[in-house]
Amino acid sequence: MKFHVLTWGCQMNDHDTEKMSGLLVSSGFSPADGIEEADIVLLNTCSIREKAVHKVFSELGRLKEIKANRANKMIVGVTGCLAQQEKEKIFKRAPYVDLIMGTAAIRQLPKLLADAVSGVGRVIDTDFYKDNHLFPPEIILRGHTAKALVTITEGCDHACTYCVVPTTRGEERHRPAADILAEVRHLVERGFCEVELLGQNVNSYQGGCTFAELLFKVAEIDGLEWIRFMTSHPMNFTQELAHAIVTIPKVAPFLHLPIQSGSDKILRRMGRGYTSQEYLERIGYLGDRRDKMCISTDFIIGFPGETDEDFEATMSVLEKVRFDASFSFIYSPRPDTSALRLSDDLPESVKHERLTRLQTRQTELTFQSHRREVGNIVPVRIESQGPTELGHWLARTAQWRNVHLETKEKRQLPFGRLVDARITGAGPHWLKAEIV
Repeated sequence: MKFHVLTWGCQMNDHDTEKMSGLLVSSGFSPADGIEEADIVLLNTCSIREKAVHKVFSELGRLKEIKANRANKMIVGVTGCLAQQEKEKIFKRAPYVDLIMGTAAIRQLPKLLADAVSGVGRVIDTDFYKDNHLFPPEIILRGHTAKALVTITEGCDHACTYCVVPTTRGEERHRPAADILAEVRHLVERGFCEVELLGQNVNSYQGGCTFAELLFKVAEIDGLEWIRFMTSHPMNFTQELAHAIVTIPKVAPFLHLPIQSGSDKILRRMGRGYTSQEYLERIGYLGDRRDKMCISTDFIIGFPGETDEDFEATMSVLEKVRFDASFSFIYSPRPDTSALRLSDDLPESVKHERLTRLQTRQTELTFQSHRREVGNIVPVRIESQGPTELGHWLARTAQWRNVHLETKEKRQLPFGRLVDARITGAGPHWLKAEIV
């Protein structure tokens, strides 16, 4: 039987799809090129915002029609954060779903599928298996990408009032450092030159050493070029970690540190555990190396109780830090979060006006940041298998900037490798470059 997995959400979800795919291949299933030729379709879902949930159920509606018109039986499964959050409710809303599997039950997938295929009826497993973070890396079926994803922690012990992660991913579990280092060494032996260390909060890593110490250990692995990580929480961003980031040459000069709001009142309501001034102090830990880094953040706009003054405080932080990039969204009420008890009477039109203003200013700041790169010669990693229809190759800088790379005479470039490029132009979302 052939399977196809559709994935929404963060890098952790992408990596979970790699784990599920590896399990299925090792169990005798084979990947399908698309839904039309698949006997099994799994939706690996996100539930961090309501929009992500709508996308999943829209896709389920499309699959309902495809499944009804199939001569042979199609197994439809929902996995990931939405499955963990909604559990049996998904069966009620989409009765044609055959399988539901939570975030911590990945290793149960072959058994669940065997039961679903045998016709025993709907199957579900949303239990929290405390060892799920110890997934055997040799089973993972990795995509043909320029970097490898490596889980170091699962879950989160913070209690942000708007966030479903503690519910969908559980409490923090940490992989032993020795296991992580062994996996990275094996990846380098396979030809990967870049890794991204993953966790809902990588800064809180406690697998036998601190996260800063782990970065130093990973950097000692010969053949590894760049180390990335995602995501950081300001509460756990220490001077020790900042020192590691700016002194280890292999750590890519990119930091994503979500602030969510510039208002101390809203930060308290969010349960973030820091003030805007404390956040700025943590950015200051980077010292004079901050100018060589790309710093991005997250903003939630229109959180319950946000006044004009609160929003102006957010805009003030945006101007003080001058983020190179940010991801901003209107507050999305999520099930089983304490923020639901807060009064939310701000008109949607005001929320959208604020979001537009912030995103417009961020676009200007990003464009300015990109223009400062023009004329520089930097290493970029080739991330496409060939030139696009416009004739350029896709690449990325260490700062995670998109690069449209021009070559002469249809020159072929080595996928996944670093080449030196001169930045010749800039736009709000990309850099233009040529091979040196």
